[in-house]
Amino acid sequence: MASTQPWRVLWISSISLENQKVEIDVMNNPLYEVLQRINPNLSERKVMPHQFALFLAIVKLYEDHPNQKNWFHINSELEDNFKLKFKKLAPEVHWASSSIDEPFYHLQKTGFWFLHIKSGKNSKYENIMSELKPQFTKHLLIDIFSHVSLSEQIDQALRNPLTRDGVIKFVSTNYHEVKAKQLRDYPLLGQHLPGKGSFSNKFVSYLNSLQRSGGGNENAMAESQACNTQFSSIHVTHPLAKTIFDELSKTNGKHVILTGHAGDGKSTIALEVYKLFNGISEGDVLKTPLKPRENVEKYSVSILKDLSERIRLHDADLLSELKSKDSKFLLVSNTGTLLDLIKKNSKHFNADEVLIESKVLDAISSESGEANLDLETTHFRVFNLARMDNLKLAKRIFKKMIAPSRWVDCKGCTFCASCPIYINVELIQNNQDNVLERIFLVYRRMFEYGIRLTIRQYTEHLSYLLTSGLDEADVKKIYQQSLKPLILKYLFFNRFFGDDGCSSDASALKMKTIRALKKQCFGERPYSRWEHRLWLRNSAESFKLGVQSLDDEFERLRRHGSKVFVYEGMSADHAREQVRRMMYFLYEFQKDELAFISNFLNSPTLLDWQSWQGSCARLSFKDKTTLEQKIYHVIQEHFTGIRLPEGSTQNDRRLYITLSRRRHEVRQSAQVVLAEVDWSTAISLELIQTDSASGESRQDLVLTGKDRIARIDLPLKVPFLDYVMMRHFGEIGEVLETSYFERLDRFKAQVLERASAAGEDRIMLVRLKMDHSFRRQHFAITNNSLEVTDVL
Repeated sequence: MASTQPWRVLWISSISLENQKVEIDVMNNPLYEVLQRINPNLSERKVMPHQFALFLAIVKLYEDHPNQKNWFHINSELEDNFKLKFKKLAPEVHWASSSIDEPFYHLQKTGFWFLHIKSGKNSKYENIMSELKPQFTKHLLIDIFSHVSLSEQIDQALRNPLTRDGVIKFVSTNYHEVKAKQLRDYPLLGQHLPGKGSFSNKFVSYLNSLQRSGGGNENAMAESQACNTQFSSIHVTHPLAKTIFDELSKTNGKHVILTGHAGDGKSTIALEVYKLFNGISEGDVLKTPLKPRENVEKYSVSILKDLSERIRLHDADLLSELKSKDSKFLLVSNTGTLLDLIKKNSKHFNADEVLIESKVLDAISSESGEANLDLETTHFRVFNLARMDNLKLAKRIFKKMIAPSRWVDCKGCTFCASCPIYINVELIQNNQDNVLERIFLVYRRMFEYGIRLTIRQYTEHLSYLLTSGLDEADVKKIYQQSLKPLILKYLFFNRFFGDDGCSSDASALKMKTIRALKKQCFGERPYSRWEHRLWLRNSAESFKLGVQSLDDEFERLRRHGSKVFVYEGMSADHAREQVRRMMYFLYEFQKDELAFISNFLNSPTLLDWQSWQGSCARLSFKDKTTLEQKIYHVIQEHFTGIRLPEGSTQNDRRLYITLSRRRHEVRQSAQVVLAEVDWSTAISLELIQTDSASGESRQDLVLTGKDRIARIDLPLKVPFLDYVMMRHFGEIGEVLETSYFERLDRFKAQVLERASAAGEDRIMLVRLKMDHSFRRQHFAITNNSLEVTDVL
């Protein structure tokens, strides 16, 4: 075996035990075949010892506890052992990289490491495994798996002090030998050589490490950031951190619950609060990551950075502390873990389990993202990040990513002139105002349509559109090619959508952001005014993008889209799509040309909504009148179930609620009126401002009721306004989302309750005339006679 695998070490271990010298030939021990299955990680051009370190951490438990059971789970002792072994094996690697979740899951590939799924967690496990790239965070490992056990062979070997010592020496030596071989076979590993011919900007490697689709992705999770010196280069303080700090600092302050989706930034906010309490500067790096519980004695405050990491046997003690009011707590948790803790211990708060669950759900469902939660005499202030708009925060992070100071090191690099990453960054920097506005308009369009992304997902996507996931070896390969690839393949306006302009990047499709973008079909809807201008061959107009570095490429794509010039391997459709993307992100549109942006985003009213933001924004009389007419038209159609031509009801401003079958394929010429209101006097269109707990505010159009229907409001968000405008322009194929049908029906029911004609001794019918206007008639029985009168 030594001849076929020369990097393996054949050695004899001499161990002294009870005055007897015993020699163990590990190479002839069956353990060898098993232990050699432990593999290193390759990350950021380094050979990483995660699996070796975790195995040695388990061995230490056998050393420290002679009666150790073959039953292991993630706790503080195992994590401390893991970090200790990690630093010993790889002192050159900052130990912040020593995340335990990766080896804890992947050691099962060795065949001696067995993960045991908790009862009732099989479906959750299967859901994760069905993803393109299954990923188990520490939180998920604790939540899904009860424990890990070792094979009987390994368990017995580690209980014997003789073989245990031999195993420790073999595993340690084996790691260093495997590392040496990897470095010999793959010379680029470990190279961050400064100076000429090298890729010297470590910030690029950091950006790649934020992308979970890549190999070096250890910084994709917040837990790894607290001790990373690069973290401050993109970190933006969350406004909620100061709010939480102030609440916990008050003498009569409440406990704070911070919840949200995975990736919303809960752990980062907890870190910010910890720094505020301990007087640590925002940009300073911690020597050690936050422990599951951090106590700030000076303020009598405790921070539990992840409630799922708590020891459940101590729940009763935790709840007693919460009730005692001797100290205040910041509890960071997802919804399920929080409900699990409070429901299972409802007796502590003298409350019914169902009632207490309802209280918690109401608190975390608050529209503003903030609510108070009172459980008997214990009071909480609840913040739900999933309910807050995080786009401004993401924009500030991206501005830090593209800051010139981050990219100074690139200018002295040999590969700089042909480096797609640096060309990309320069392109964005030189057109920063347009690019940032247009990127975040896309995100805003998705947000308004209910596609909410987390800060982690935004950061991952933004770092990808800068680097395309390229590393030093990729850039060097491009530099050395005699026939270089089209630079367009790597530029942000293509990578934003997860492709190179022609074909999708398989690794990018693993990102939720990319998958969501693909479904929106941005830029696929043709816009006749611009299509003629861009593609007609006989057009005398010479159109320029206005970006000097791309004007030539833009013109070639235009000619290819017009089938005058041919790019090999690219269809005319792909060329036209790239031209639209370049136009959207980079072109300086005049005021009368902004319809191109609306068309690209499939949203006629998003730019209008954006113009309404700000405390000084007001609707002009003309805009208000025009919008009211269009909104009235669509609501009247919905309430009567009749398709009405545009302008047919302009002389009748009454809103009818009728008894109809709501079937558009059946003409319902006469309908009984259940209620009517005068649109002109009973309904007003207003811009209403709402504020979130994070300090963000927004203004939305709201139909506000007056007189009989006072305090009955209907918020009009972007999807509804888009539907209104598309119906106005004759796009009858457009379908309103189910959620908005439900809101309209609720509004209809509220109006009907207030304005019902049920108490009258006559009924009204409305008849649809040939000109699509309504004729109103009253029907009443007087002295056994039917009276019919027209209503003016």
